[in-house]
Amino acid sequence: MIEKNQLIELIYDDELVRLAEELNEKGAVNELSHVESNLYVAKVKDGINYEIEIQSPFAKKQKLSCECSFFKQNNICKHTIAGLLTIRELIKQKKEVKEITASEKSTKKLPSLNINQILDEIPHEDLTSFVKNYAKKDKKFSTLLKVSFARKIDLSDNSDKYKNILNTIVRPHTGEATRATSSDIKAIIHVLEDFADQINDCIALKQYREAFHIFTGAFSKLEYVRHYYSFHADQLEKLGKIFHQIISYFLKEKLPPELRIELNQFLLDLASRSYYHFHDLENNILALVTDEYKGVEKAKLIHFISRHITDINQKEKIILLALYIRISGKYTKDESEFLKPYAVHLIEIGDHLLAGNAEHLALKLLESIYQPKKYVKDVVNRLVFLYVRYKNVKKLLQTAKLAYINSGDIKYMEVLKRELPEDEYTDLLLNLEFELTAVKADPNLLIRIYRKEENWSGLLSYLSKLGNTELLRQHDVFLYRFERHGLVDLYIHLISNYLDEYVGDVAFHYLETLKNHFIHQKMDILTQKIQQLLREKYAHRPKLLEIFT
Repeated sequence: MIEKNQLIELIYDDELVRLAEELNEKGAVNELSHVESNLYVAKVKDGINYEIEIQSPFAKKQKLSCECSFFKQNNICKHTIAGLLTIRELIKQKKEVKEITASEKSTKKLPSLNINQILDEIPHEDLTSFVKNYAKKDKKFSTLLKVSFARKIDLSDNSDKYKNILNTIVRPHTGEATRATSSDIKAIIHVLEDFADQINDCIALKQYREAFHIFTGAFSKLEYVRHYYSFHADQLEKLGKIFHQIISYFLKEKLPPELRIELNQFLLDLASRSYYHFHDLENNILALVTDEYKGVEKAKLIHFISRHITDINQKEKIILLALYIRISGKYTKDESEFLKPYAVHLIEIGDHLLAGNAEHLALKLLESIYQPKKYVKDVVNRLVFLYVRYKNVKKLLQTAKLAYINSGDIKYMEVLKRELPEDEYTDLLLNLEFELTAVKADPNLLIRIYRKEENWSGLLSYLSKLGNTELLRQHDVFLYRFERHGLVDLYIHLISNYLDEYVGDVAFHYLETLKNHFIHQKMDILTQKIQQLLREKYAHRPKLLEIFT
């Protein structure tokens, strides 16, 4: 017997029902899927395939949809009626099978007790009574029941449905008496995880309004809990990233215009709340909605930051300032003026831009505070990194060379050697030698480079130009091994010049110091060559020769 609400032939237009029956006789209804407990989707072949959806068939809140033009004009069509006829037949068959199964079960005893048997055997009203009583006694079960079936229940105002569920677990914070416990936070984490999955399911099924209702209630509550409670911080942080990702998924969908406006309004409103925090440059509301505000619309976000920048802690302030620059998309005089009160944080702002894939803006900012005559390691290091990244050889050469002269840190020269062609690097060393010599800078700047690169011929040549015996003595161990002949010649030249200028105890002490050094470093050849020099050129000063005998 057909139930009253299934009397399709009486409810709908006779001609449409006749056409629907013809479609069914041809087997036009295909791929009928029971997506959820109250939602069916199918394809009806009528020249082309039309996709239909039937929600809550034969119920008061029944909803139909079809892609055909007739349905769009009349909210009913032969395709949806054909679907209803198919579903009615399916329900009838299931009912007949159930009656046969029940009849068979009544004639035999069950060997054991399990959940499926209970659900099959116990009358519906008994199960309903049990669920009601158990839900009253067990708060967790009651919450799980609401969470599991909330989407299937339509209220007069669905926007508060999910918010109210969450408020039963963690109440709004009004004092110590209402503070949640660690187990409460654990419970709400599980519910929020479930809601996150439900939101993604709704988005996938294009049930955008329901997704919006769940998202607004759940995301607000999550940020509220993160602000007021320190329990299970790692799990809450992970959930925070998940819900921020949902923003991206949501905004990429082709949402109805009015829903997109509502979503953006909700997000900006939440971002302005005292319990919402900006934890990093990428994973925050303003960064995720930037593409929604193009052209002059971006001024809304800029104004938002300007309005809220004074009300937050220093860490978040730096992130918002970096967001200000990234959303502006430029770093001109206007942006520089805006950042003036926060000058002490400019490097940190630059770091956020570097980490947030806005390197070109970080470069502009850092160049604005770079002072060539004043070495500031944090600024120079970042500029060198960016010049390498953008292959700006000219600026890299200027910045790294000056940084090396000011700091003596060999890593700048290592970068230049790696990034410059070999001939340009050779020219750099020659120019550097000329500049350092002209200003009488610390000779160790160039010596350090030659030693680092094991350029012993270059080191010998430079020490020869300096003509300083003390400097030569500091580095002759390596030269004795790799440039021995040149080292001997240089020592003979320097010693000869010294002895020509100085006599007496000064010359005696000079030679004695060198002799001890040569003996200590086992430079026998040098000792022999100096003995020869003293015999041949300074025989008239026998006391000097005694030092080397």
